[in-house]
Amino acid sequence: MNMEPIDPGLAGLWCKRERNSRGWSASDLARRINGIAQEQGDTTEVSQQVISKFEQGSTKRKPAWVRYVSLAFAAAEEETGEDSYLSTGKSDSGVLVRLLPTFAGLGGGGTGDGDEGYLSVSRDLVERELRVPVDALLAMVAEGNSMEPDFEGGDQILVDTRRKSLAQPGAFCLWDVDGHVIKYVERIQNSDPPRVRIASRNAELYPPVERLLEEIGLIGRVVWFGRRVQ
Repeated sequence: MNMEPIDPGLAGLWCKRERNSRGWSASDLARRINGIAQEQGDTTEVSQQVISKFEQGSTKRKPAWVRYVSLAFAAAEEETGEDSYLSTGKSDSGVLVRLLPTFAGLGGGGTGDGDEGYLSVSRDLVERELRVPVDALLAMVAEGNSMEPDFEGGDQILVDTRRKSLAQPGAFCLWDVDGHVIKYVERIQNSDPPRVRIASRNAELYPPVERLLEEIGLIGRVVWFGRRVQ
């Protein structure tokens, strides 16, 4: 199964494509979504008409129920044995990771205004590779060029919100003045009051800056990113 796009319109087209590939009707998908929602204590109910409208690809904002679509597809793959993990004896399904409402800037930052969404991520990646509790992860989409080539606009990034220690420098998501950004952060030794150096990979266009540690809000350390191959 291909990953669900972040863009609401593209997500609708993706939903229709994935549904058709399984030979499901919109009613079939609605029943599965409603069943998963009920299992999770959610009173959400969707109809064939609601799904068909979403699949037109003109939606500007993802409905809350869309978070169950990837789970429905993943569950079906387990049922049929088509999932590649099942062929090696491993069972996998998606988990829902909180998604920052706006992008995380690689230059100027996204404000984070709006309702949080969800991104379906491989359970195997989260539990076996990253070994991070789902509720400690935050997903975001990068925008800008200040961190190229390490991170590029459109990259999907996962941040471990438990890891805020600057004992080891690295790539962090932080709130800097007026937005979320992805930057390399390093604590300046013996500074009093504590200061940090915030650096971009593309240093020629974006020189490093120094900030008081108390001026920034560390969200967490970047632990994974995914990129679409052009």
